[in-house]
Amino acid sequence: TRAGVFGAIVRGPATRAEERAIEKRAHELLDYVGIGDHGNELAKHLSYGDQRRLEIARALATDPRLLALDEPAAGMNATEKVELRALLDSIRKDGVTILIIEHDVRLVMGLCDRVLVLDYGRNIAEGLPKAIQKDPRVIEAYLGTAHGTPPSE
Repeated sequence: TRAGVFGAIVRGPATRAEERAIEKRAHELLDYVGIGDHGNELAKHLSYGDQRRLEIARALATDPRLLALDEPAAGMNATEKVELRALLDSIRKDGVTILIIEHDVRLVMGLCDRVLVLDYGRNIAEGLPKAIQKDPRVIEAYLGTAHGTPPSE
């Protein structure tokens, strides 16, 4: 809270009002990410997908203009990935730019306006998702060549 040490000790009306506002915002964010019904549960008792949504809610609590996500779909089942995609679409529509590092190609291609592809830390392609999907460097790096040889180093 903004009340400082004295306000935290005394807990006057201003401090209590601020705490109520913070709690209200937390509940709004839990609802926004789809886990509002779990507001009184410990995070460790949430499913893996719900834990990831909680992490996103915590990040959104700072009202960011840029949300950086590292492998948000890692470990999620297909249903959780669909729900994650819908959430990320909502976040984008609300004006937050998303920087996502993700190996789930389907999620990336369906979500992103621009894609940058790295191969062993080296930028091999950048552009619109449709162009990236057809880029021969990307195809070779991630699928190998037509003759069954592994991707080049």
